[in-house]
Amino acid sequence: MPLKQMRYALAVQKYGHFGSAAEKCHVTQPALSQQIQTLETQCGKKIFERLGKRVIPTRFGEVFLLEAGRIVAQVDALEEAAHEARFGLSAPIRGALIPTIAPYFLPHLLTTLAENFPTQLFNLGEMQTEMLLTQLADGELDFGIIGTKPPLERFEAQPLFDDPFVLAAARHKNIQDPVDLNLMQNEELLLLSEGHCFRDQAIEACSLNPNPRNKDQSFAATSLATIVELVAKGFGVTLLPAMYLAREIRSDAIALHELKSPGAQRTISMVWRRTSAQKQQLRQIATLAAALAEPCLTMPSRVDKVAAATPAP
Repeated sequence: MPLKQMRYALAVQKYGHFGSAAEKCHVTQPALSQQIQTLETQCGKKIFERLGKRVIPTRFGEVFLLEAGRIVAQVDALEEAAHEARFGLSAPIRGALIPTIAPYFLPHLLTTLAENFPTQLFNLGEMQTEMLLTQLADGELDFGIIGTKPPLERFEAQPLFDDPFVLAAARHKNIQDPVDLNLMQNEELLLLSEGHCFRDQAIEACSLNPNPRNKDQSFAATSLATIVELVAKGFGVTLLPAMYLAREIRSDAIALHELKSPGAQRTISMVWRRTSAQKQQLRQIATLAAALAEPCLTMPSRVDKVAAATPAP
């Protein structure tokens, strides 16, 4: 069973369309279709169900493609290791961080990687959690840094540190610390719109009701910066990660408040494929990343003084 046919089948699964898969594999659509038909003949079962222009895996196809993905990932890792051993060249390590982590953590991470791996190239970027995990599973990334519970079926994960949440409110509201979220039912809690992982993190960590109290005044914000501006104008309150505070809270109109013990937090983790040939180096990177908690988190004993102590621009 040729490896090339497995790659074609995985491409069809990924793009759900023979034409798109053929384009990504740099072959003609008839050639790719013929290879898939040959593969299905060898298996004695259909791998894909054709629904007009769309294609979905059959029950057998789901099992086959899962195993094919593992085989292709292992072969790719072996080829990469052999290339490095032969030529003494190290391919770039590709990583991604989610948007509510990257702006505050990536500069520190890049600095420590340059100091500890001076000859290693890194290609790092920003990506939403769902796409990050998809590209990681497909071998397009080597690791990711996320703030949600990682799926451990195919990935190995190492927790880096906890990022506590604080409550942000307009200063004129005179909220007393520590804050019990259960007693703030009269306040409109502003969260990111659905599909953003930080919204899910906050809801899960704080056992929140994801439905706004007053739907007529709900906001569909796609950035924490927008929400902070709304909070400063008195439209509601919000939860923010400690990692966000030092760079983004610069208005005297915002007060930050501790949550009542035990509070709430998200766990920042680094994840990679269990089959990765780079696991040893990735574990070293994770250990270095875990040591960056202190410069990334600003949680003074009274967080509601952060905004007042930071001059407005």
